[in-house]
Amino acid sequence: MSKRKKPGRRSMAGFPGRRTVVVDMLEIGAVHGSLTMRAGRDDGQLVCIVLPAPVLPSFMENLAHARLDSEEEYWRVIHHVTASTPVNGPGGIPRAVEKWLLAQNWSSVLAAAADDAPDSLALITHVGHIGLRLAPPYAAGRALAIFDPLQFQRLERSLLHACRTAHEQAVNSAVHPLETAALALRHISSQPWPPPAQPTLPSQEEAASYMQGRYEAFQRRSPYIRADDNTLNLSSESL
Repeated sequence: MSKRKKPGRRSMAGFPGRRTVVVDMLEIGAVHGSLTMRAGRDDGQLVCIVLPAPVLPSFMENLAHARLDSEEEYWRVIHHVTASTPVNGPGGIPRAVEKWLLAQNWSSVLAAAADDAPDSLALITHVGHIGLRLAPPYAAGRALAIFDPLQFQRLERSLLHACRTAHEQAVNSAVHPLETAALALRHISSQPWPPPAQPTLPSQEEAASYMQGRYEAFQRRSPYIRADDNTLNLSSESL
């Protein structure tokens, strides 16, 4: 996880050899003993993610911390973007947030994060959002998927159900987890995107009510204090 020391120079989010996608649509499932996530946008951008059952306990624990940590900045960021950007049409706010996020210095955050192995998997909090750093075998290539923390909040029940299903599948499989991950990745990568059957989107009133409820819940809870070991040492010159 990371913490911006002070405002500074912005740069594009691209990281050498790593594809970056700000996630608007998230599909969660389980196949071949792996949790699967197809994360992308309705314009065709997509990152396919597979997490074998053995890595799920640590992933879920880290995700719980990342959700709380990112929310400490999230509401300020969303207010800043929506208040300072002209919004045209119902898709205006997500596009404005995407543009703003891609202008933040994710490359410096990724550079400061430990990368102990080519297949390392890391959850990174930055500017009120969660970055999932990916590489094979968890994805087809090196990628950074940037999530709104409320996406995981809304889909928590689906996420927990998929984790349980993946675990049950793995227990009953004699195949090595890395092999099952490859099978799962091949399977979800072959499916059409965006999904043919998409959930009905909430009305503006329903969306506003949900956001207000989440903000009130945030206001009621105690502030999240990040462990010192999870704070990256980012120099002010690189931000």
